[in-house]
Amino acid sequence: MTTTKKQQQERRATLRPHPAREQIIDVMRSYGRPISPTRLSRVTGATLGSVAYHVRTLVAAGVVELADEGRVRGAVEHFYALVPNEEETQLVDPVGALLGLCGALTVPSADGGYPRPTELDEHARGELRSVLERLRPQVQLIVAGATRRGAG
Repeated sequence: MTTTKKQQQERRATLRPHPAREQIIDVMRSYGRPISPTRLSRVTGATLGSVAYHVRTLVAAGVVELADEGRVRGAVEHFYALVPNEEETQLVDPVGALLGLCGALTVPSADGGYPRPTELDEHARGELRSVLERLRPQVQLIVAGATRRGAG
């Protein structure tokens, strides 16, 4: 049964961030070609069942699509690719992820009570996006160096 664009948008809106899905999307972006869940499981180190489940979830949300099929030892292997629209494959707010990594999702209450959620205006969001853009090349260099050393 094929899902409509509206159903995909509804599913995408309710799709919660998940580290496995984020990793799958990152691998698919880096690879740049259709890839099978079997290969994704080898790259990510996750079980095939887990990867297949998350790929199906991403397909249902319209983030990933079936790109090709091939025969492998008598079975059909499916190859998936990201849907071309970059905005739609952004499941995680990078600024929100940065806040989480830095322990800044909440701020102390002025009256000494319970912490309250962080509220950002567009100026603060812009500044944090700038920090991420400056940080990204450094992170990529560190990761590339570790991979070359075999620590990957």
